[in-house]
Amino acid sequence: MTDANGYKTIQLGIEARVATLCLNRPERLNAFNRDLQAEVIAALERLDQDDSVRAVILRGAGRAFSAGYDIQGKEDESRWSVMTWKRHSEFSTKYANAIWSFRKPIIAAVHGYCLAGACEIAMLCDMTIASEECRFGEPEIRFATGSPALIMPWVVPMKIAKELLLSGKLISARRAYEIGMVNEVVPRDQLEQRARYHALLLSKVAPLAVQLAKEAINRTYEIMGLRNAFAYNHNLAAILDGSETEEFKRFEEIRMERGLRAALDWRDQQFAEVEQHG
Repeated sequence: MTDANGYKTIQLGIEARVATLCLNRPERLNAFNRDLQAEVIAALERLDQDDSVRAVILRGAGRAFSAGYDIQGKEDESRWSVMTWKRHSEFSTKYANAIWSFRKPIIAAVHGYCLAGACEIAMLCDMTIASEECRFGEPEIRFATGSPALIMPWVVPMKIAKELLLSGKLISARRAYEIGMVNEVVPRDQLEQRARYHALLLSKVAPLAVQLAKEAINRTYEIMGLRNAFAYNHNLAAILDGSETEEFKRFEEIRMERGLRAALDWRDQQFAEVEQHG
């Protein structure tokens, strides 16, 4: 279904200086495919030029904010070279940079699941408001693939970043709040209201002041090496994705033979015994 603005995978609305950009692939838990990424980038470019918009809320339709990058129905990737993976992931890097570099404040309102690449996108937003039941994590390492945009080490303490990124474990919204991944945790029925409160608050500040302050804050991290670290991670992730690890090969075999759900079940079984005693 196409929205009033001609988008197929997102919905965009503007009210009282606040734009709401809704990821709209609920049947796939709003997983990021190429079309969705392109439409988000295009919508942000449009909103950047619209002086009536002073803040943006990024949310997801249906049961979750997003399950991350869409790996349903892809060709067999187990034989891709490192350079093929590097070229393939460049668009995802552009997508992440569009969130980070957007001049106006973006507030992520997350619920259900906020996983893998979506967890990174939520952290790249300027603020993140989470519902109580939301689960966070970057489980992609569990089938031997890498994080597309390694923002977590810049958001949480080093020990926590290593715990989450090396294990791929999921955490609760409350734990995400405790370690600094989110700004506020609220009941599910208050999520949109609280996100809108923060967006409206920011919309009252002089736009030039907000934009220059955001640029100064972002530039502080970039001077410390954030963009160089992103580029370095991009290369390492391509090396990992292009390497024939036994785990990734087996995951891909099951996915191609029996479907994604079977592959995910196989992956989860590898960790179930340990996690049930955790």
